[in-house]
Amino acid sequence: MKNFLKDSLPFILFFYSQCILIIITIQLAIASQGNPMSKGMIFYLFLLPTCFLLVFLGFRYYKFKDFYSTFYNQSQETDHSWFPDAPNLLLENVKNQHDLQYNYFHEQIELLEQQKQMEFNFIQQWVHQMKTPVSVMYLTMQKEKMNLPEHFIHNMQEEIERLQQGLDLALYQSRLQKFERDFHVQKISLKSMVKESIKEFKSSFIRNNVFPELSVNESITVATDPKWFRFVLNQLISNAIKYSTEGSGKIYFYANMEGKQLQFHVRDNGHGIPSQDLKRVFDPFFTGLNGRTFRESTGMGLYLSKEICNALGHEIRISSEKDSGTTVTITFVNTINK
Repeated sequence: MKNFLKDSLPFILFFYSQCILIIITIQLAIASQGNPMSKGMIFYLFLLPTCFLLVFLGFRYYKFKDFYSTFYNQSQETDHSWFPDAPNLLLENVKNQHDLQYNYFHEQIELLEQQKQMEFNFIQQWVHQMKTPVSVMYLTMQKEKMNLPEHFIHNMQEEIERLQQGLDLALYQSRLQKFERDFHVQKISLKSMVKESIKEFKSSFIRNNVFPELSVNESITVATDPKWFRFVLNQLISNAIKYSTEGSGKIYFYANMEGKQLQFHVRDNGHGIPSQDLKRVFDPFFTGLNGRTFRESTGMGLYLSKEICNALGHEIRISSEKDSGTTVTITFVNTINK
């Protein structure tokens, strides 16, 4: 009713302006004959049209009530495709146009969803197919290790690891679109999970002459999805190794309690992140100065890590100083100590 009266306000003001104009005209006409209208007569001339106006507004509100209750009281559960019966020709045309547009866009959305599902299936299939030749290349290189120059082995290992990481990036980026169907929260040991990720980068640590130092208590257990969180760990370790400087020594993995929340840190003593880039490191496809200066970067690793942490209910943040290193901190809301 409130919204109906707001919409009817211009009409009501116009109606009373005409009433005032008519009363003034009558008053002038009668006053010219020396017998002006009494206050009671003027009040009556206002009251009578007001009664008819109220009847008219009540009838009009009854006809338009469905429109106001539909469009001014919408919620997330409302069926937005439903349009009430039109009380006049104008709204009938609006309703027909609404139905045409709704049907058209609904068909377009279904078509886009089908195309998106096809792309999702293709990416999943393609990544799994590519993992097989990558594994074969790695095993073949290990078999011929004694017959190949050491620098060639190191270069090939690095390229194969980059290829493997690129495939994982593509795989998890596509899976993230259906995250709610592909995650399972478990209570797992944080130290064991970090150890597994470190082992995957054993060759990279040795090749880049940096070494991990793990200081996480065995008793710490966190609630997370091990598959998704391992991807985040792998991205953090890969970045820490990638942007380490010669002689930087170690990459530190440690945890501490901040109030009732556990904070897990990955700290390196590498190049650090320029201050102008720090606010954008979680933006998709943002590579920053380091990504262009030292090694090629897709700019998607930290973005996906941020999205995954948000989906898992964790908080991730980065602090860094140029030429002094970077610290990535993940805060777990649900932490269990054995």
